[in-house]
Amino acid sequence: MTKHGLNKIPLLMWIIGTLVIAASFYIETNIPLETEGLYWTVSIILVALFSYFGGLFGGLIFFMILSGIYLVMGLISTPNELSTDNSFTQVIGLFISLSLGTLGSRIRTNEMQLNKLFKNNDISFWTWDIETDDHTYSEGYAAIYGVSIGTFRDNPDLWLEVVHPEDKQIILNALEQQKSGKKTTITYRFFHSNGEIRWMQDRATPYMDKKGVVTRVDGVIFDITEQVKAEQKMNQLIHYDSLTGLTNRNWFQNYLDTALITAKKYSRSLAVMFIDFDNFKRINDTLGHSAGDQLLIQIAGRLKSILRESDVVSRQSGDEFLVLVEGRNSDEIEDLAKEIILKMNSPYKINGTEIISTPSIGVSINLDWEDDAEALIKKADFAMYLAKENGKNNFHFYNDELNQKMKRQMILETYLHKAIENNELSVHYQPQFDIATFRITGAEVLLRWECGMGKIPPDEFIPIAEETGLIIPIGEWVLRQACRDIKRFKENGLDSFPISVNISTRQLMTPNFIDRVQTILSDEQVDSKLLTLEITESAFLYYEDAKDNILALRNLGVGVSLDDFGIGYSSLSMIRNIEIDELKIDRSFLNDSLINNRVRSLLEAIIQIGKKINTKVVIEGIETKEQIEMLSTHNLFGQGYYYSKPIPIDEFEVWCKNAYKKAKSF
Repeated sequence: MTKHGLNKIPLLMWIIGTLVIAASFYIETNIPLETEGLYWTVSIILVALFSYFGGLFGGLIFFMILSGIYLVMGLISTPNELSTDNSFTQVIGLFISLSLGTLGSRIRTNEMQLNKLFKNNDISFWTWDIETDDHTYSEGYAAIYGVSIGTFRDNPDLWLEVVHPEDKQIILNALEQQKSGKKTTITYRFFHSNGEIRWMQDRATPYMDKKGVVTRVDGVIFDITEQVKAEQKMNQLIHYDSLTGLTNRNWFQNYLDTALITAKKYSRSLAVMFIDFDNFKRINDTLGHSAGDQLLIQIAGRLKSILRESDVVSRQSGDEFLVLVEGRNSDEIEDLAKEIILKMNSPYKINGTEIISTPSIGVSINLDWEDDAEALIKKADFAMYLAKENGKNNFHFYNDELNQKMKRQMILETYLHKAIENNELSVHYQPQFDIATFRITGAEVLLRWECGMGKIPPDEFIPIAEETGLIIPIGEWVLRQACRDIKRFKENGLDSFPISVNISTRQLMTPNFIDRVQTILSDEQVDSKLLTLEITESAFLYYEDAKDNILALRNLGVGVSLDDFGIGYSSLSMIRNIEIDELKIDRSFLNDSLINNRVRSLLEAIIQIGKKINTKVVIEGIETKEQIEMLSTHNLFGQGYYYSKPIPIDEFEVWCKNAYKKAKSF
């Protein structure tokens, strides 16, 4: 106890003490009675009282004050007069009074603190006397339930009555554990006095007597509703798609792993559908992201309406969705795929505009019980791409043939990562000619790859490069190699002509693409006018993203060619948006023109448009003399097997020199 204990002694106690001391002093000095020791008796009582209110320090201080008064007034006997017995008795009395007073002070302090705890609205404390089955609650405990402590006094079982029915068993189990002496921490729901369902955390500690019998349980409760809501919100963000409300890929994959274990245990079939919606990117870019979002919401709603309650639908990313179907055979799964295609073909209405977005579906089934969730999803994804290759708006099951194709693709992807490092890439050249004069006017670079698996066709490895992002370094390698070959042609005496290099849309939209082109031209010291970059029509679908790079290329002096014109999403507005140097008409127009007058008229119209906008018009796929005769009157340029197939650079140089001689004699 510190000196601050004096502050706890009531003023009234000081007044009473002073009066009692004065009275005892007066009696001992003025009244002729046998009152020896009266002063000490009164003093000991007062010391005990002062110790009770002020603790040990308060009692000692008061005793020192009394002793000082006694000495000053001569009431204390001299050593010769002082009885040894009396002194011993007085010391013992003083010790006992101080001890009792101090003990009483501590009990009083603890009692006051305990009362404060129970009256504190911030502390939600409770006790349970198991022997009497009595419960005691703090004010804060009652406040959590939205009631007063009086309500709990009237109905001590109120806390159990408002527990959510589904969570009552949690409480009952905890009570049994507490009776057996185990600490418990439980979380459950309860009904607040305002009717709101809230979350409670209850922590309880049992206490045992010397015989090991639980006599009392103390506990504290916390309203954790806000914490639970925050966790639920976080869980929503982690496991659910914020736009459609569907589960996301992470949740779906975890759920699928569990479903596969159960399916294997009970030998049940399970299928995954990977659904991608055709032309979504074009809709998004044309009508805006808001319209795209509305479309995705409608797609999600329509999918849920088709599926059973037991089926699971999840949004992966963009316009890709996954569906988990359990307990259906292959015929039923096929019927479901057909139903999805049928109902998804109905128009969607977005801001008053009808939109068509058809699905391509890949299906994988857990036939061998060895696949995990990731493998099953990947197989469905692979099957979906085959459905797209087969014309879109259909479905395809993953099978052994696809399995072999998928394994080959995975192996090729591994090889492709080291293709540049292992010097496995090469370029071939196919010349372009002035059809009327047979003069070489250019050449197209065509990439070739030969690895440990042999010669791989471009239409097999280019899609892998696009999907994995390897098209960026590979495309840059081709570009640099073409520039080096331009220098080689000049050094070997060939006439200068532009070399055309195909670039992907992904390359074109790379932020540093223009810097890389400029660096390569500078490093190889090549005139930019001798380089033409061929861009597919699909790149113009992303015109807003790519236009700056296209304009920058033309400002560098690099030629821009629009490849495969007429077979993609071409329109006059695309070639109106930006000036191009070359228009390459797809070979399908040439092939059909000889047998279809309508196509021939369309081909001639495209040729005239190209000439009107001062663009070099190139016809691809020339293979016969009959085609040459049809085109010779139009002052065009062409390339194809009629002139030469793509050949290695050494052969190309020899071929060019022979072609020069032929052109002179033409």
